[in-house]
Amino acid sequence: MTTKLDKLLDKAMDKFWPQLTYPLSFEDALGTLSKQQLTSIRTNLQISNLSSLNKQGLVEKLAVKIPEHLSEAVRCFDQNRIKLIQKIVKNDGIWDNPLLEFRKYEYFRERGLLFPGTVEGKRVILMPMEVLETLKEDNAVLDQLNVSRSMEWIRMTQGLLYYYGTLTLEQLISFVFSVEDGAEASMEFMDVLIDASQYYDQFEIHADDTISDTRVVDPQAIMKERSLRHDLDFCPFTKQQLLKAGEPEYVDRNSHYMNLVRYVLHRYEIDRDEADLMAEEIVDAAKNGSSLADVIELTQEFIDIPNMETLNAVTNLLVPIMNSTKQWAIKGYSPEELSAKRASASMLMNHIPNQVRQAEVIDLQSKKKIGRNDPCPCNSGKKFKKCCG
Repeated sequence: MTTKLDKLLDKAMDKFWPQLTYPLSFEDALGTLSKQQLTSIRTNLQISNLSSLNKQGLVEKLAVKIPEHLSEAVRCFDQNRIKLIQKIVKNDGIWDNPLLEFRKYEYFRERGLLFPGTVEGKRVILMPMEVLETLKEDNAVLDQLNVSRSMEWIRMTQGLLYYYGTLTLEQLISFVFSVEDGAEASMEFMDVLIDASQYYDQFEIHADDTISDTRVVDPQAIMKERSLRHDLDFCPFTKQQLLKAGEPEYVDRNSHYMNLVRYVLHRYEIDRDEADLMAEEIVDAAKNGSSLADVIELTQEFIDIPNMETLNAVTNLLVPIMNSTKQWAIKGYSPEELSAKRASASMLMNHIPNQVRQAEVIDLQSKKKIGRNDPCPCNSGKKFKKCCG
C-alpha cells in the first residue's frame, strides 16, 4: 500500500531527477530550477548585475555567463572533482551510472556544471553542451589548476581534525602554514576549505571562526576544556600521519580495535561491516570523551549483553580501546599517552586548575576510572596523582 509519505518521497525524487534531453542545453537545464537555485549558481560563480531579473531573464543570462565563468566554478577543485569532470567530458557529457551522494549532485548543479536528470526512464548526470564544448576546446581551464595543492590542503585539514576534533581557524592555519607562507596563501587555503566543506561531509566551518570534524558532538565543550590545559601542547604528528588520517573513510584499526571486531564476529550473528561500524562508533565516542558506561550502552545498540560474564568480557575489550584512543579534549593524546607524558615530565596534578577534567584512564581490573588519590596501577606504591597521573 502506497502511503502519503511514499508519495511525497516520489514527488521529491521526481523533482530532483527531472525529465531532461540529451544532449543538454543550458536553457533546458536551468529551466528546471527554481529562482533560488539559479541565484545560488549566480552567487557561487560571482556573476554580478543579475539580481533584478525575473526567472526567465536569469535563465537566459546565466546560459551565456556560466561558460565565461568556468574558471571560477572549478577554481578550488581537488583531484577527485577534476577527475569526475574529466570523466564526463570524455564520455561526451553524460554519466549513466551516477554513484555520488545527493549532496554532491547538488554541489555541481549549484555551479552550473552538472545536472541530475532522467533520460528515457534512466537517472543520469548530464553536462550542458556549452560547458562540454568549452572544456573540450580549452584544456587550460582544468590544466592550470593546482589540484594537488588543494588536495593536500584538504587532506591536511581532515587529518588535523581527525586527531584534534575542533580548532580555531587561526590554529588550523598555523598548523598548515609557516610564517613565510604569508597571508595570500592562507586566504587561498580558506577559499579551498569553504568550497570543500560544501562537497565533502567530513568537516564544518562555524560562524565563530572554528572548524570541526563532523563527528564532534560538542565543539564548544572541547574548546572550553582544552583552554584550561594551558600547560599541555598539542600532540605532535608528522605530515605523513596527517595526510594518511585525512584520507576518506580512514580508520585506525589498531590491535585493540581488531580484538573487539574479532570477538563480536565470533560470538554474534553480525557481518563485518556492522562489526566495523560498531567499533568505529565506539572510537568516536571515546574521542568525544564519553564515559565507559556510555560506551557500554552504545555497544548494546549493536550486540546483546545478557549476563555479567559477557559484560566483563566486552568491558575488557572496551577499556583498552578507550585508554589508547586519542581524545579531542586532551589535544590529540590518548589517556595512556597523557599519563605517561605527565609521569616522565614529573608534572604533578596540583599544577593543573581544579576544574580541568583529567584524562580518564580506566583500570583494566576494576573497570573504574582511577581517582587522583587511588594507588597507581603501575604498582609503584605511590598515589596515582604523584605517579602516572
